[in-house]
Amino acid sequence: MANDPMAAFVVKNVLPMELFGLDISITNSSLYMFLVVLLVCALFWIGTSDRGLVPGKIQCVLEKLFSFTRDVVNTNAGARGAVLFPYLFALFLFIAFGNVVGLFPFAFSFTSQLVVTVGMAVVVFVSSIVIGLFAQGLGFFQRFCPSGIPGYLIPFFIVIELMSFLFRPLSLGIRLFANMVSGHIMIDVIAGFAASIAGVVAVSFLAVVPVAVDVLLNVFKLVVCMLQAYVFTVLSCMYLSESLEAPAH
Repeated sequence: MANDPMAAFVVKNVLPMELFGLDISITNSSLYMFLVVLLVCALFWIGTSDRGLVPGKIQCVLEKLFSFTRDVVNTNAGARGAVLFPYLFALFLFIAFGNVVGLFPFAFSFTSQLVVTVGMAVVVFVSSIVIGLFAQGLGFFQRFCPSGIPGYLIPFFIVIELMSFLFRPLSLGIRLFANMVSGHIMIDVIAGFAASIAGVVAVSFLAVVPVAVDVLLNVFKLVVCMLQAYVFTVLSCMYLSESLEAPAH
């Protein structure tokens, strides 16, 4: 169907490719990921190319994003979290720009793909394990057995802590995926209603109302896009910072 809201989430091959029997085709999802990376790199190149006394508008925006992410890392990870900042800053920009680009007409929102969001969450999850093993050694596994509990409750607590730990990438990825998909579907459906109503009352000043509502919804969705990038980054920062030092039970 031409007006099917779910049509915007269909992954399609843009450039079919095969290597040793494996399908490595470039899809609209991977293409937009590449475009977002290029966009972020281009903005940083433009923003830092002019080294005048007064910073330009792009440089001011980038500095705001930089200081915002730095404050997030300092608040949730402290001084030791400084080593995490480059990765978390890149992660925030990638998700935020990917969310915003997906709002444009005919664009593809790769953050509305479960495999992408869970994939990013799995990277954070695996990184937290690797960082924890390097920072704490085998003491990293003490988080699954809180101290000061009776011996007969230890197996129960280990299962609970292990399940909570393993569900982290799922909850982190599904949260971003669900919010982006629901937001896009809501805007598509309401935009269709707005166009229909505007056509019916085209001869009246009331035609402005549905269009104004649609514009406000897109502004709201823009806020949600930035908020979801912020939430993903904050939770990632918390998970990674926990691996830097042993938890206090």
